[in-house]
Amino acid sequence: MPRRKQYKISARQTAIYSVIVAELLQNPELADYDMGTIEISIKKKITPRIQNIDLAIANLKRYLAINRDHIQILNGEMIVSKKEIARMLKISRPTLDKWIKEEFVNPVQSSVLRDTIIFPPDQILKQLQNKKSKK
Repeated sequence: MPRRKQYKISARQTAIYSVIVAELLQNPELADYDMGTIEISIKKKITPRIQNIDLAIANLKRYLAINRDHIQILNGEMIVSKKEIARMLKISRPTLDKWIKEEFVNPVQSSVLRDTIIFPPDQILKQLQNKKSKK
């Protein structure tokens, strides 16, 4: 992934330079630092996206077509863990964590198992298809 663009300005160019310096000088560790070199930087926002949503959808559909009978069902509810849904989608767990954070997929609270978060494959598939159609 390419680096985000970054914009830097000298703090001296701001109207609040003296306030920044006063705040920093309250920290004794910074007494020997050159306050004239203070820079303010901001990074360009990145719009989160799924790199290959079609592949993730195809992987999940294929897994469900072949292995639906092997998914644990308890009182009519598919019990699928984070590790299992990542394997079904053929993505890493850190990637799945990013998708959850960005709300591409949303786990649900199990109605059968107390205090358990599950990833019903049919709902995950619908969420990914909805995300794709919004592109």
